[in-house]
Amino acid sequence: MGTDRSDLLATDRAERTLSAIMAVDVAGYSRLTGIDEEGTHTQLMGHLRSFVDPKIAEHRGRVVKNTGDGLLAEFSSVVEAVRCAVDVQRGMVERNAEVPQGKRIEFRIGINVGDIIIDRGDIFGDGVNVAARLEGFAAPGGICVSARVREDVRGKLDVAFEDAGDQHFKNIAQPVRVFRVLLDGPKKTALWRKRSGAFVLAGVLALLAVGGAATWWWWAVRHEEALQSALPSTSQKIDPASARPVVAVLPFLTLSTVPSDDYFGDGLTEDIISALGRFSELTILARNAVFPYKGKQLRFEELGRELGARYLVEGSVRRSSDRLRVSVQLADASNGTLLWSAKYDEKPKDIFSIEDNITRRIAGALAVKLTRLEQARSAAKPPANLEAYDLVLRGRALMARHTRSANVEARSLFQRAIDIDPKYAAAYVGLGNAYQLSFIFGWTDQPVETLNRIEQLATTAIGLDASNTGAHALLGQVWLQFQKYDQAIDQLRLALDLNPSNAETYGWLGRALLFTGALDDAIKASETALRLDPNLSVNRMWDLGTAYFLAGRTADSIRLMAQSVAREPGAVFSHATLAAAYSEAGKPEDAARTAAAVRKLDPFFDTGRFGSLFRNPEHQAKIASALRKAGL
Repeated sequence: MGTDRSDLLATDRAERTLSAIMAVDVAGYSRLTGIDEEGTHTQLMGHLRSFVDPKIAEHRGRVVKNTGDGLLAEFSSVVEAVRCAVDVQRGMVERNAEVPQGKRIEFRIGINVGDIIIDRGDIFGDGVNVAARLEGFAAPGGICVSARVREDVRGKLDVAFEDAGDQHFKNIAQPVRVFRVLLDGPKKTALWRKRSGAFVLAGVLALLAVGGAATWWWWAVRHEEALQSALPSTSQKIDPASARPVVAVLPFLTLSTVPSDDYFGDGLTEDIISALGRFSELTILARNAVFPYKGKQLRFEELGRELGARYLVEGSVRRSSDRLRVSVQLADASNGTLLWSAKYDEKPKDIFSIEDNITRRIAGALAVKLTRLEQARSAAKPPANLEAYDLVLRGRALMARHTRSANVEARSLFQRAIDIDPKYAAAYVGLGNAYQLSFIFGWTDQPVETLNRIEQLATTAIGLDASNTGAHALLGQVWLQFQKYDQAIDQLRLALDLNPSNAETYGWLGRALLFTGALDDAIKASETALRLDPNLSVNRMWDLGTAYFLAGRTADSIRLMAQSVAREPGAVFSHATLAAAYSEAGKPEDAARTAAAVRKLDPFFDTGRFGSLFRNPEHQAKIASALRKAGL
């Protein structure tokens, strides 16, 4: 005779109980495993088995499950749960004392009290979900708790709490009142805040998510002094003339067994660089400045010194046919402190909202005063079809090779993206940039037609998305080629209004200003380009070196042109300007030697043609005279 179905239901009915839930994970785990996967795993397991698990048992809790880079635990007493978390975080400070900053395991902990479902030893319910969200909100080495937890332990523990306000968390219907545990106690709150500026900054992140631009602006104005004091000190290598914090977005790792998939992480990095560059109070280092560090295993402090950056952004991306997983973190380069980190697990079509979220939260963590317009500018218009985006990323990767065959293939991919999504502005910009390279490198038999095509593509892109900085920059470049200097300057300045951190655009603006004779402005623009991108092309170096020469800064011109010649010995124009500068500086032997190199590289070198693009006749005459004096 069979068992009654009601008996089965009664037997299998899940148990409900009121518990304290503690969620724990490792801050920056993806970065650590990217550096040393096996060593990080061994280190983490050592902390969990010899320290964290025994602490949980000591405080009468139980580990429900391990989560790869953390764990979920349940306690019958909320006081014991918080006491355990405090012991863990204080103990980890001691355990990390001899560990290099970039290799430390630092936990984030979230604690909530709620009615949970216990089924087959696992726990479920909103109480668990809220604990997980609180953990994600906590700073590295920090603890965040819900209001219920704070009320239950008030006066029972030697810790103080800081109110972070009501927070709206993903997939949680009601706002959660969040409190941070100040581990040094109430009498040391000011010292704790100084040590961990991320606590204050983390509030900004939530405000951005909750209230948007208006809420953030109101909060920032009222708390400006606190925000400034919470921000880490500027690196000694930062240009003191720049009040804007310098940010380096390191190349995102593409976690794939297929090396050819690197283009996706590279493309995501470029898009975040571009989006962050639109915030007027940030200085974002250019792609060329950061990509040489791809795959290098250096400590944050070393990277910050070498790049001259105050903050570092790094991350990884893993994608499959149906999921896109992105990890990102923001660190203070001066001391290696992790300020913020997040993980995204979304459908591939949501990549654009992920980029926008990353951009806004990083800017929030740096306490940048955003306006509604700047926030809107930071969000690029996504294509209607994800395949078009993928094609654009592939096209950019090919174009970066700077070979004729790769350029042809890149143009084909950009055109396919346009065919798939005719309203995707970035595809038109990509195609225009590919044609621009073919013009510059002489890969076209129809230069005028090529320039006309570039102009058409840039204009179309602007019509589709007037906030696309690349489209305005491209139009400015092609107008510069047509010697429409004033119109080119207007477009390039507009592009920089949209993205004040684009090194390439500053470089093109420097050239346009050089040709018009506005030497001081040309030098300022080109020096900015060089500061944002220390690996500036020899063409942009020539612009700045020639502006130095015409402005009477001969020693600076010699210094820069000598660097350019050393980097690319075949750069005829760099040799020519160097010869002119030597001549002007009264160094005839150096001038003659360099002039001989010019004649060897280009037997038909024409001094009159060399200066023909300068609008100011005095500038044309000055450089022609110096070249003749050098023996050309």
